[in-house]
Amino acid sequence: MSVVSRRLPATLEQLIEARAFLKSLAEQAGLDARLIGRLGLALEEVFVNVCHYAYPPDRPGEIELRISADRDCFILDVLDDGQPFEPETLLEPDLSAPLAQRPIGGLGWFLTRQMVSELRCRREQGRNLVSLIMRLADEERSASAPGHG
Repeated sequence: MSVVSRRLPATLEQLIEARAFLKSLAEQAGLDARLIGRLGLALEEVFVNVCHYAYPPDRPGEIELRISADRDCFILDVLDDGQPFEPETLLEPDLSAPLAQRPIGGLGWFLTRQMVSELRCRREQGRNLVSLIMRLADEERSASAPGHG
């Protein structure tokens, strides 16, 4: 599959369109429903964060979704022109603390990392680029391992 991209306004209303775009291309690439669901959750977290934090409320911007795949790997890139995002400044959630003592929020990036094989984030040519990478061979082995799926 060559690289396919779509630009959408960075508004929450566009999340349905973003997920439909992902689902259509993931199905074409032969991903199973479980992997499509995981990628959909990861996309939702990244998309919502861009809508809420990347752009000033009075100047919403765009989100570009870029998908590429081969038989071993499916990559969804989420790009925006908003404020720089630096995930290394995010604290790891303390999952050992009782729920009542945990701060609200802060689990999104952690959960996104759990949904995909690899999560990359960088600033490239003045844009934030978040890559959600699903290594298909690794995921198939994981799904067939005892105690999974």
